[in-house]
Amino acid sequence: MRFARWPAALLLMTAAAAVSWRAQAPGPSLQQDVDQTRAFLCPLYALPPESCQAPMDVRLAATGDALPPGWGGLPSYAAGAAEPETGRVLIVISRCGPYPFGDVNQTLRHEISHVLLYRSLGFRAPRWLDEGLAMRASAEWGFSDEWYAAMALPFVARGSWRLSRVDADFAGGESQVRRSYALAKGFVRDLFKTDGDLTGFLLEARRDRSVDLAFVRRFGLTPDAAFRRWAENLPWWGEWVVALSSPNVLWTAVLGLFLLAVLAGWRRRRRKYEALDD
Repeated sequence: MRFARWPAALLLMTAAAAVSWRAQAPGPSLQQDVDQTRAFLCPLYALPPESCQAPMDVRLAATGDALPPGWGGLPSYAAGAAEPETGRVLIVISRCGPYPFGDVNQTLRHEISHVLLYRSLGFRAPRWLDEGLAMRASAEWGFSDEWYAAMALPFVARGSWRLSRVDADFAGGESQVRRSYALAKGFVRDLFKTDGDLTGFLLEARRDRSVDLAFVRRFGLTPDAAFRRWAENLPWWGEWVVALSSPNVLWTAVLGLFLLAVLAGWRRRRRKYEALDD
């Protein structure tokens, strides 16, 4: 999740080290995860070494009631936030886990992606691209991605949604945010089939100083037209088939059938004992 621009005084919080830890409950693997995320994303986002290793101020808060100064206004469900211009990152440990944030390390990778993408382009990317790439960086969700995309695709396929709606819903309620994350991730995933495709596109956007212009040059369509065409090629029932055939749903169905069988057996035995009493 990206965060709003902050007063200039907060820029002083950025430390001189590559990552400044001011954490209430830091995990021992977090610094290693920061280094691994940089090593993976910097080449992918075509960052020069000096931009890749520029300082980041990473903070962890144990709960939403213990946020560091300057992070007020964070939505109650948000597990993380980033301020790309200053390199500030916040992780709220108690909120990590539910989709789309994942565990602490997933959330950290998600937020670092926002910072590194901004450093690569030199400007803020459109929200759909920024969040889609952050979801890509934070690792696969599988069933959850398919489920939340399936909930939205009946409306998208009928042409009632545009990219502007996806972007606007990132500032909506929790269900709207989850939907937008799933759609942005799916759209970005299908746009850039390989790492090379993505890196080349980001280099073009940096050169043109515009994601929209680079998009038209590469795909021959505006981002919104491409999104609507993408939606037309994804019938809603196809996503439901994927979701309903996932291992999670199948095991849930098996458990449900087992419980129904146990209940039916108990009722048969009860009727048998009642007949004996007569």
